[in-house]
Amino acid sequence: MNDAVDFFLATKSDLIAIDALEQQCFAGHSYPDFFFRQALDCWPNGFLIAKDSQGSVLGYLLASTSAEVDTHWVLSVAVADIARGQGIGGQLISRLISTLPAEVNYLQLTVAPDNPAKALYARHGFIEHGFEADYFGKGEPRLLMRFAKAENT
Repeated sequence: MNDAVDFFLATKSDLIAIDALEQQCFAGHSYPDFFFRQALDCWPNGFLIAKDSQGSVLGYLLASTSAEVDTHWVLSVAVADIARGQGIGGQLISRLISTLPAEVNYLQLTVAPDNPAKALYARHGFIEHGFEADYFGKGEPRLLMRFAKAENT
């Protein structure tokens, strides 16, 4: 695919495509469609999308605030099968990092230990910060990864 990719904040009109991408990427362990509508209200500046020149959603990143003022969470990063390997996930992460409020020093996320996305996060400055064997329930381990803005900018 040689289409140009542009990046935007998500809007209500993108939610159906975002949900379809979510189902494609995380079937069986995905957010429900109504969650995205609420996420748009709660964290509009942390809801980034990538679109091709025809307006098709190729990827999204959803980040949220946390109870700690200096920390935000990356809740999800998804890239369509047809667009993988083109740097879209990395560009979404870079764009999020570049727009973090001054008071935010850390980004955290969880990832399955065998998920290839772990390497993507590491390339963008995330380091392993912890491990929980049953994060999403029995047999659902996750690595906690953390990006420290002060160390990487």
